[in-house]
Amino acid sequence: MLKNLFRKKILLLLFLILITTLILTGCYDKATINTYSDPSFDKNTITRLAIFPMRNTKLAPGEAREINRKITQGIQRSAPNIDIMSADTATKKLNEADLTEEWAKFLSDYNSSGIPNTKMLFKIGDTLNVDGIMQGVIVNIQQRDGSPGYYYSQRGQTRVTVRYSILGVDSGKLLWEATSDGIRETASAMEEAPPIIEAIILAQEKIVANLPF
Repeated sequence: MLKNLFRKKILLLLFLILITTLILTGCYDKATINTYSDPSFDKNTITRLAIFPMRNTKLAPGEAREINRKITQGIQRSAPNIDIMSADTATKKLNEADLTEEWAKFLSDYNSSGIPNTKMLFKIGDTLNVDGIMQGVIVNIQQRDGSPGYYYSQRGQTRVTVRYSILGVDSGKLLWEATSDGIRETASAMEEAPPIIEAIILAQEKIVANLPF
């Protein structure tokens, strides 16, 4: 009986040590990056850039505005000479020109084929009077809640894959593209998966740090 009591105390002590360790280790942040640049891409040819709202987001309006603001500020820091058309202005101009549905179809076809419709890019360029278009998209979202246990535990995690593309409206080409995985983990196995916006920001910060300007 004493042995069983001693064994229970040891197990309880080990469990408490495990929980304490998970709490003290802190959260885990990571972001990876893969980029592509067209060999003919000359950053000096982009003097006016339209930034469209990120697609496939599951964000509140305030969070979406924060994402647009961060990418805009990143470009302004890297290339203050570029005149940026905001996401709101670009969207408004497309609506006024009755091109919203055509642009949505263009993005859908481009995301599935990887080949941009040059005629549509020419039309968008003429409508917006820009040299290039930047479009962001959420490619993948994975979330799991923390799962504590005696022998095995895992912390809550949110992983988001973000891709930004710059399309040339004169050349009709994909000029530059960056894909980043933002990974955010909780400090312990007792917590739910972190908010999606936190992982998006991690990925976006990595992309901003690798802008081609």
